[in-house]
Amino acid sequence: MDELIARLSERVEVDGPTATALVAIIIQFLAREAPAEAMAPLYATHPWTRTLADAGPAGEATALSERHFGGMARLMDVADRMMARGLTMPQVQIAVRETVEYARETVGAEPVERLVRSVPGLTHVV
Repeated sequence: MDELIARLSERVEVDGPTATALVAIIIQFLAREAPAEAMAPLYATHPWTRTLADAGPAGEATALSERHFGGMARLMDVADRMMARGLTMPQVQIAVRETVEYARETVGAEPVERLVRSVPGLTHVV
């Protein structure tokens, strides 16, 4: 996780605690939205992702999933949570793309592509 935090700190231009919070937001979103089998390779390669996913807020996804626009509303919630930490929309995009790219490099391209395709709207972001 330290490598990803350092990468985000540098590329998104945020401090370590903010980068850590960004990773948690992204992992928790993926864990809520993706099927368990799509998350399995990420959990197997990086056990800390399971810990982050399990620590995620419960109930928020249910409320958002019942609103208009479904998956896109939940993606916007991720952006809103990141922007509440002081990020701009371009920084949000960089954070998501860099996190997915890190996963591709460490987990493998095919499993990560399956994961990305399993989450509605995510292919448009990355």
